Amino acid sequence: MKIQFFWHSFFKITFPGVCILVDPFIELPQGENSVKCAVKCPVSPDRITGIDAVFISNEHFDHFDRKLVELVAGRDSAMVVGHESVLNDLNIPSHLKHAVKVGDRFNMRGILVSVRGAHYPNSFYPLSFEFTKGDETLFFAGNTALMDSFSEIKSDVAILPIGGSSTMDVVDAVRATKTMKPKYVIPMHYNSFESIAADPMDFKARIENSILKTVPVIMKPGQVFRT
Repeated sequence: MKIQFFWHSFFKITFPGVCILVDPFIELPQGENSVKCAVKCPVSPDRITGIDAVFISNEHFDHFDRKLVELVAGRDSAMVVGHESVLNDLNIPSHLKHAVKVGDRFNMRGILVSVRGAHYPNSFYPLSFEFTKGDETLFFAGNTALMDSFSEIKSDVAILPIGGSSTMDVVDAVRATKTMKPKYVIPMHYNSFESIAADPMDFKARIENSILKTVPVIMKPGQVFRT
């Protein structure tokens, strides 16, 4: 498995023979003045190619760059997976839309996808996803607070928010890691905006100083990690 972190909650995940995006977000939508980005996404749309599917955890602009999703779907014939309330906002062919709800399990282009819930009251229908290909599983938490259901998740890689402000902060993300016990944990959703400032090295130290065997992986924008 190859994981590339672009920024915020935007990742490209490549399994053998299939490549997906999760929570694509490159720039603020036109007219969005409520926040300012503390950093910028290091990649342009023309460098994000060969995509088989796009997964969207919630409808907020920092997880759902509509312009980018429409470009990727149209160019690559990529399937777009999300709740119907999100997909209804997209101007793409209906056969490229795959509406899901919590509890769904399906195979998409060789990946077994399990759709899980997320606790994020600011969203209409927040989701998280488990992806399994061969003997490797990745859990992408999306925007969420700490949940009891994390005890059901057994993944090789867990990608978790640590920025606080309606999602897990560093302390709760450590608690989630202790519950799931993945081989690797990658923090996300921090330092992109002032409201979600967090120290990833604090998260890393807390994991390393625990009894966990989990390896924390702190990724810089654009960086690639291979399991």
